[in-house]
Amino acid sequence: MFLLPKGSPLFENLAVSKLKLPDVLTKLSNGAFTGYASFIFQSSTAILVFEAGKLVSVLVEGENGKRETGFEALSALAELMITTGSGALNVYKLSKDLTMCIHALLEGEILYKAQDLKLIDINTLLKKVKDDQMNGCLRIYTDEHSAMIFYKDGNPLGFFHDGASDIETSSSESQKIAGLPGAKIDLFSTQSADALMGTNLLEVTNIQIIWDTCVALHKSEIDKTNLERQERDRKIVSQKLAELEDQVKSIVGEYVGKVGRGIVDKEISDNGGNSCLIDADGAEKFMKGVERAAKLLVSGTNIKLMMEKLSSALSTGKIEF
Repeated sequence: MFLLPKGSPLFENLAVSKLKLPDVLTKLSNGAFTGYASFIFQSSTAILVFEAGKLVSVLVEGENGKRETGFEALSALAELMITTGSGALNVYKLSKDLTMCIHALLEGEILYKAQDLKLIDINTLLKKVKDDQMNGCLRIYTDEHSAMIFYKDGNPLGFFHDGASDIETSSSESQKIAGLPGAKIDLFSTQSADALMGTNLLEVTNIQIIWDTCVALHKSEIDKTNLERQERDRKIVSQKLAELEDQVKSIVGEYVGKVGRGIVDKEISDNGGNSCLIDADGAEKFMKGVERAAKLLVSGTNIKLMMEKLSSALSTGKIEF
């Protein structure tokens, strides 16, 4: 995404996680705001251009330079705000004419794109811009440097280069970049600022529905993820309980013989299932029941050893939920 002139800041570095898109747009619209709002995320940037409170342009640029505009961009921005949990909002006030130029840069007609400057007669191009009374932006850049010249009715409004915070009146930086090896140009044109006034995306899109839909989808995804995790946890607990039950049966069987498994089955059943093995009260009742039944079959010494092993198995077989 291009660096843009900051103009007069209204808000800077507001935490996006605390904002709702419908509220932001309503505030800027009702305030007859002219300028742009930028939403900066880790791997995406969104620019919203306003003219006298009308939303005339929306652009979202994501990873790999993928761009979305209009309704799709608003939906993408809402999703980013809801799902990322991070990001910053900056809002800068610009003049109507500069706002028009920002619109040209983001969504205007592309007359030249990545054209090698040495193959262009720049004087002829600038004469055409003036003769055609063009509104728009000429971008001059290399891999390391960039500058923009904004035009209204064919006349330069000002100059902006990476590293500056606002529009300048001097063209020296643009001339320096134009003289660098490998310099290229982009040229974008657009309608006049007055013509752009006829566009208002807020009138043709229901931002509240877009927001509510994204919120509902995000909640649905979270609920689905939670259910899947709970199911995985349930299966893990079930498997661990089955393993613990087998271990207990082996211990009891070691001391009382084959009937030991039957004793364990009965006590587990009487105490509500094998989950009693990991419940403090349930385990105590289970142990007493096994001990009571075993006393009818084996001597006290063996019972003591068996109970010690059972106690150790149950204490080390605790399952984290």
